[in-house]
Amino acid sequence: MFKAAIRVNKITSIAQLRGASLHAQRHDETGKGRVREGATPGEGLAWSKLDGNDRDYLAAFKVHKAETGAGERKGAPIALQAICVVSPEWVQKAGDLHDPANPHNRQLFDEAKAWAESWGGKGAVFASRLDLDEKGGAVVDLMVSPVRESRGKPVISTNKALGEAKAMTGERNEYAALQTSWADWCGEKLDPEIVRGTRKEITQRQHVSPETYGAMLDKAREGLSEAPQTLKSAIGATELSESDAEALEGVLRLKKEIARHKELGTDYEPPQGPLTIDRLGGVLTYSDPWPFIEAIREGAERVVETATGFGIGLRETMNDRYETGRELFPELADRMHLAAVVAKCAAFMGQVEVALKNVFRPDAVQIDLHRTEHGDAPAEVARHERNLGLTAPVVRYVDDPMPGDEETTREIEIEVDAGPKHKPSGLKH
Repeated sequence: MFKAAIRVNKITSIAQLRGASLHAQRHDETGKGRVREGATPGEGLAWSKLDGNDRDYLAAFKVHKAETGAGERKGAPIALQAICVVSPEWVQKAGDLHDPANPHNRQLFDEAKAWAESWGGKGAVFASRLDLDEKGGAVVDLMVSPVRESRGKPVISTNKALGEAKAMTGERNEYAALQTSWADWCGEKLDPEIVRGTRKEITQRQHVSPETYGAMLDKAREGLSEAPQTLKSAIGATELSESDAEALEGVLRLKKEIARHKELGTDYEPPQGPLTIDRLGGVLTYSDPWPFIEAIREGAERVVETATGFGIGLRETMNDRYETGRELFPELADRMHLAAVVAKCAAFMGQVEVALKNVFRPDAVQIDLHRTEHGDAPAEVARHERNLGLTAPVVRYVDDPMPGDEETTREIEIEVDAGPKHKPSGLKH
């Protein structure tokens, strides 16, 4: 059996298209770094709506807009970058993985575009390429900009297209729908032995860079093979750039704090910095408290900054019903514990700021936690601890949950006005 997988990213700006073009043309350092030894940079199969340059995505997008007459919605994505992958072994059945004349490479290239237009609409793809200059292969990169009618006018609408794909497959969310749809298409058009890869959430990041592209591509390939038996073997078998290594370090940092919170519960304390309040001593004669604030809360701040960098900081997790962060942490329990960790670290940061500012400046107006940027953190700590069953829950019931909320409302305690109905089950550990 061979496997199929896909990664999807939203393109929200012209600058992102320009960056993607530079990467496709191997003008950026990341693109150059992915070229294997002895290969010609830029070698591969490529097509776009722009005559003469198949890898200028920005110019091809402009041709696409002129061709369709479509407008853009303010703040909405202007395109989707879909990375379509099959097992390299399937391509190698018909020849060399990096041979542009290999009929399986050509089939994959053509069918990926046809698949995207099956749900995005005819002409939705404005550029595509299959790189043959990298170590890996069997990956088609598509730029898709679906156009739908709105109030009698053509408008770029990725959300409508994704919603339609979801309806066609019956999957719970749009990204799982694309995963299933792509696998089904490959099984029908390429080879019946191609099946869906490991069921994982597709990334929904709003920003795409060459680094993100590389991470997406490598993530997609993960679904095509069995996972190594140990973390050490997985890391040892993976070629990591500096940015990849930093990202891995961040994930492991958050994993460590999740494990600590699971073990300690309400006794969890944020990681310490190189200084503690009880060691301040004579430094209280200084006028600027900030060097000492930063030294005390350094460990907690590192956790908060890492989580925020992954898009799962305090603000992002305040009202999301623990959906944010599924890509990195597929288990609901992990996301709940992480949200509690981030909130507790943020609350600690605010408490340190308040304590030291008030001590260092006794003659100034004394401040409280709500005067800092972390004023909402204590309430979030309490909410997460209730939802985790660490403290007495305040139970509420949902009569008509919003679409997509059903799974979440079954698994966590949700605060709403209680009524004479059934009691929801809590999450146990």
